[in-house]
Amino acid sequence: MQVAHFAPHGCDVSDEFAVQARASSHQRSMQRTVQALFREKLLSHDQLVVEGTSAWLPLWRCQKLLRLEGLHIGAAGNCQLHGPVVCYLNGRQCCKLNSSAELLAHVLHQQDGLDSDDLQRLLLEVANSAENDALCLSYRHGWAKRLRAQHGADAQNNFVAALHRSTLENPVLLLEQWGALGHPWHPNYKTKLGLRADQVMALSPEFEACIQVPCAAIHADAAHVTSCDAQVDYRHWFAAAYPATWQEWARALEARGERVACWLPLPLHPYQAEQVVAERFADELRARKLLLLNGVVIDARPSMSFRTVVPQGAANLPHMKLPVSLRLTSVERTVSPKSVVMGPRLTTLLRQIMARENGFDGRLAILGEEVGLHYLDPQGNDDRARHLSVLYRTNPMVYRTAERLPVPVGALFAESPLHGRPLVTDLVASAHGDHASGAEAFFSAYLAAVLPAVLGPYLLYGIAFEAHQQNSLVILDGRLRPVQLLVRDFGDLRIHAPTLRQSGHALQAYSATHTLFESDAEARDKLIHAFMLCHLTELALLLARTYARPEGAFMQLMRQQVQAVFTHLRSRTDPVRWHREHEALLESDWPAKSFIRMRLCNASDDIVLRMPNPLKFT
Repeated sequence: MQVAHFAPHGCDVSDEFAVQARASSHQRSMQRTVQALFREKLLSHDQLVVEGTSAWLPLWRCQKLLRLEGLHIGAAGNCQLHGPVVCYLNGRQCCKLNSSAELLAHVLHQQDGLDSDDLQRLLLEVANSAENDALCLSYRHGWAKRLRAQHGADAQNNFVAALHRSTLENPVLLLEQWGALGHPWHPNYKTKLGLRADQVMALSPEFEACIQVPCAAIHADAAHVTSCDAQVDYRHWFAAAYPATWQEWARALEARGERVACWLPLPLHPYQAEQVVAERFADELRARKLLLLNGVVIDARPSMSFRTVVPQGAANLPHMKLPVSLRLTSVERTVSPKSVVMGPRLTTLLRQIMARENGFDGRLAILGEEVGLHYLDPQGNDDRARHLSVLYRTNPMVYRTAERLPVPVGALFAESPLHGRPLVTDLVASAHGDHASGAEAFFSAYLAAVLPAVLGPYLLYGIAFEAHQQNSLVILDGRLRPVQLLVRDFGDLRIHAPTLRQSGHALQAYSATHTLFESDAEARDKLIHAFMLCHLTELALLLARTYARPEGAFMQLMRQQVQAVFTHLRSRTDPVRWHREHEALLESDWPAKSFIRMRLCNASDDIVLRMPNPLKFT
């Protein structure tokens, strides 16, 4: 792949910081891997013997002993690891484990039924993640220096406030790219198999990547178009949304003697255009069902999601979610026909419900999936069609006003380029004071804004958003107080069908195995893992660490606010459902996705274990 035209802005990965970055990435990778091993019961914390700052753990199967320095396991199975991991064999020091891949090899190699190829694949993915993370950390040093020069003069040490006051065309995109730190639970949080280091830097948001998105042409009879408005004409919609690209695209077709009315514009991720389309869709290119047009490109930047790009130009242009046939984190990040079809359908349903509920008292907004297109495979092969598709999503900048700023939740966990502490501390300091009691007041206000936005749709309509850090933005007012939750990406949204029917609403599912479920477990597990654990609990733990407060103080606030939402909606919720969901969220064990087990099985379907409910004993 040629990457010269993808070069990241100010590509200043410095040798001076490479060693430090590699050490930091090793520690981060080791921490997440240790955390995953304990959470997934591949290591047993019940067998830990703690002596001072050292924790000793026997590996009985292989007659080894691990020493983990500075290990702390919290109420939500969260781990902190502030020192090395050393392995002993027969009572003598064997070696210091220098990578999470080495740790996994020691722990997993004698697991029952484990194929060596599966283990080697996992070790490769974890090593690749650590390498990419080291690149990221090294690059961020120079990037932070530039951000301090651009925004530090009048920021009063508050980066978010400086962005809120700034005249930047798209401050949300800056926060998307700065906050692209990876999944908080996943050992493979930076895995990008199939890319060289220079390609990772050229295409990834955490390197401020600027890319050129080729705009191909697909024959109208070879594509299926979906939209929220059944009357929409895709060509007219595209021409109105991206007028300059439309004109170039139409001229390119006319220069080839083609009738524009017979074709539809199809943006392609540059990796897809150069590495996938020519081989996978060679028959379509030969049959002239698909045309690659030279020189018709859209300048864009990747958002927090590698495959969702933000076209340059007007700040509020629709985002493009594009398939990329690469294994990113754990699965190929394509765009399935199911997502293309269900995105606009779900957007329409959600807007109807939000109108009825007044946006759940103004707490909830969505980034609609307005229009989509996917290749219409002659054999109906969705597994092939998912590599040639696009889904257009509302830009969060449409919610930007003089008083309001959308902030990706994932960015709150990133360090400030001004002071090095998490960006969430800017919000705490602005509204409540930069101290422990201010952090608790902020978290209480945050919960009051976002919990009704997610639990309301779930209890009343059975809708479980996948509202983790990347899929959620919090809208802040002028004092940086959270006032609204902005939810995006409906690809894995799940709905408890009986509750939706009881509400008087209906949804046509793409297939019987997606989106709508007769059992409540599938929807509930998605809500708890994505929102309650990976979003709210992780934010609570971050605040507890940052402000040196007990984790239980923040868990107690969460329990109180969840209870308040249940109490508020009790009269409107089916009594049996109310009691069942109340028990599940506040008393029963919670679901926890098992990422290591999923990778050992090479599975994209969730493998879900149970973990103690962190709200139960607060």
